[in-house]
Amino acid sequence: MRLLALVLVSVMAFAAEFPKTFSSAGDRVYENMHKYMKIKHLQIYQEKPELLEAFCLDANKTMLKGFALDKIQADLEAKVDKKFVKSYAKELRYLSQKNERIAKQIKKDILRLYQQGELESLDVMGKAGFILSAKMQQSINENKKSKTAQLQETSAAPAPENTKQGSSELLVAPIVPVVSAVSMDKITEEKPSIVLPEKALSELEYYQLSLENLKEELYILRESEEQTQTECLNDITAINYWMINILENERDACAVSDAIKQMKSYDKKSAKTCGRKSMRYIEWHGRIKPYAGKRLFQAEAACHR
Repeated sequence: MRLLALVLVSVMAFAAEFPKTFSSAGDRVYENMHKYMKIKHLQIYQEKPELLEAFCLDANKTMLKGFALDKIQADLEAKVDKKFVKSYAKELRYLSQKNERIAKQIKKDILRLYQQGELESLDVMGKAGFILSAKMQQSINENKKSKTAQLQETSAAPAPENTKQGSSELLVAPIVPVVSAVSMDKITEEKPSIVLPEKALSELEYYQLSLENLKEELYILRESEEQTQTECLNDITAINYWMINILENERDACAVSDAIKQMKSYDKKSAKTCGRKSMRYIEWHGRIKPYAGKRLFQAEAACHR
C-alpha cells in the first residue's frame, strides 16, 4: 500500500496529466483511481479490499504503460509495437468496465452511509470528489456545527472547585446537555424524503461478481504478452471458485470439506506463483484462513460417507 502511494506520487510529479493515448477512455479511469485512493481507507471498504485496492493497483500499472506508450509515439525514430498498443487498449477496456461497476457500488455506499448517520465518512467521500445531495451536505454541515458547539460548551464550562469551604465533600460540575443545531420542530415536521438503497450484495453475490472480474482479467492476461502473472491469477480464481462452492453448499458438510481442502491446495500453490509478499496472496490467504481451521474440522466431523 505504501509502495503504491509512492509510485502515484512519483508519477504525478513526473507528469501533470494522464496518458494521451486513448485519453477518452483513460482519463476517466485514472481520475477515478485518484478519487478511490482517497476513500479506500474508510471502514466500509476495509472488508472488501479487492473493490478499490486492486483496481488502484491495476489502474496505476496500466497508467505507467500509457506514459511509456506516449513516449514511444513521441519519438519519430521509434517503432510502435502494435501488440503493446493492443494490450494497453484491452487493459483500459477492462478497467473502464470495472470502473463503471465500482461507481454504481459507491453510489449505493454513499446512500447507506447517509442513512446510517456515518457523516464523517460521507464528508470524506464528498471531499474526494464524489457527488453528494444537498440534504447530505446539509447534514454534514449541521453535524460539524453541533460538534463545534459541543467543543465550545465544554471548553467554556467553569472548572470545578476542589472542595467546598468548611466541608470535605467534593463539588461536581453540573453536566450541561449539548443541544443540536437542528431544532426539534424541524426534526418532527420535516421527514427525510430519501429512497431506500438497493439490496446490498450478499457474501455469495460478492464472490460471484469477484469471479467474473477475475475471469475478465485472466482473459486479458492470456491475450497479452504478460504471461508471468497468469499462473498466479489462475490459482486465485480457483480459490474464488471454491469459496462460492462453500457458500452454495453450506448444509452439505462433505461438499464444504472438499471445497476447503481445494482452497488450501490452491492457496499453497499461489504462495509460489504469486509470492508470499504479493497483495493478491496476502488478501486471499486471509480470506480462507477462517475456513482452514475449525470450519474444516467441523465439516470433516459432520461428513459421513
